Amino acid sequence: MKRSPSLYRLTLASLSVSLAAGTATAHAQSNVTLYGSIDASINYVSNQGGEHSFQAQNGMINGSRWGIKGTEDLGGGRSAIFQLENGFNIFNGKLGQGSREFGRQAWVGLKDNSLGSLTVGRQYDPTIWYLAVHTGGFTGGTAFAHPFDNDNMGNSFRIDNSVMYSSASWNGLSMRSMYAFSNQAGDGANNRAYSAGIGYDHGPVSLGAAFIVINNVGANAGGAIDGSSASGDSTFVAAKQSVFGAGGSYKWGNGVYGATWTHTMISDGSSVNLYGYKSMGNADLRMDNFDINVTYNTTANITLIGSYAFTMGHYDNATTSASPKWHQVNLQAAYYFSKRTDVYVDAVYQHVIGGTGTPFANAILCGYAQSSTPTQIVVGLGMRHRF
Repeated sequence: MKRSPSLYRLTLASLSVSLAAGTATAHAQSNVTLYGSIDASINYVSNQGGEHSFQAQNGMINGSRWGIKGTEDLGGGRSAIFQLENGFNIFNGKLGQGSREFGRQAWVGLKDNSLGSLTVGRQYDPTIWYLAVHTGGFTGGTAFAHPFDNDNMGNSFRIDNSVMYSSASWNGLSMRSMYAFSNQAGDGANNRAYSAGIGYDHGPVSLGAAFIVINNVGANAGGAIDGSSASGDSTFVAAKQSVFGAGGSYKWGNGVYGATWTHTMISDGSSVNLYGYKSMGNADLRMDNFDINVTYNTTANITLIGSYAFTMGHYDNATTSASPKWHQVNLQAAYYFSKRTDVYVDAVYQHVIGGTGTPFANAILCGYAQSSTPTQIVVGLGMRHRF
């Protein structure tokens, strides 16, 4: 039967509407976001190996990055989720995190609105989610990290080969647990990691507690923590690294006031990354970090951040026993031209005592070569842009 022109036009119109509706539905069910930030500064460092320096620095506060994250609605309150995040140096264009393409984060998973999410890949462990968020370094940035980032609150490393469960929030209460595989045949404990944490967020109050344990940290480059010298991903190479602690913050008026305590334990440490690996002489190391901090918005455009960290350590090997102590004061002022762009001034001071005969006799702020004296000061002027 010959189709009439009017019927033919009606059929095409119906098909066009149907396809358009299907496309709109598909777009409504999926969401992919491109995001990133750029942080560049000019810094003065009082002492690096005996000399002061003026230098251009990438990421004094927040490491420059770009990323892609997305969700796909699978129906019934379930969705597929993923995030890929790349770190780079704005001054030379090179990849960060040991030249990884997505060294900051790379994971995929499933989420249920009632049950929580299960994700696999290279991820932040629960101590970052529940402890680091209450430290001065969370808003103050990399330079505010505790001495040589011994507790990883400054995100010196992520966890490879990891599987993490993140619960939904129950009246402000949530938890996360993680296990990371060593990927080594015959010895599944060689450079594996496990971590868990719990948090509470309700109104102005936020609280958290968490731990992480890494066996033979850095021993197997394909394990939970890549300890190869090329990656610099591991703060320590040791038989065992454990970090646990608790913290909290309170919002009051224009300010957020935070405090944390973390305890780092290193067993049979062979080396430590002090802007390059240095021998620890198979030592045991204990460090307690006490951090108090405040973030205060004086106006809609100006944010002031200050923190003080006191660290008590004990170092013990076959020939040396010492109890180094660190004092660190961090100050920052930022002026926001918009929500996406600001300029800032950063000033960080560190002084160490009691570390004679250990790798920690001299000051070392996170991200800088070690001083030749017990004191180090960094002052920076920078700009950040987010997209």
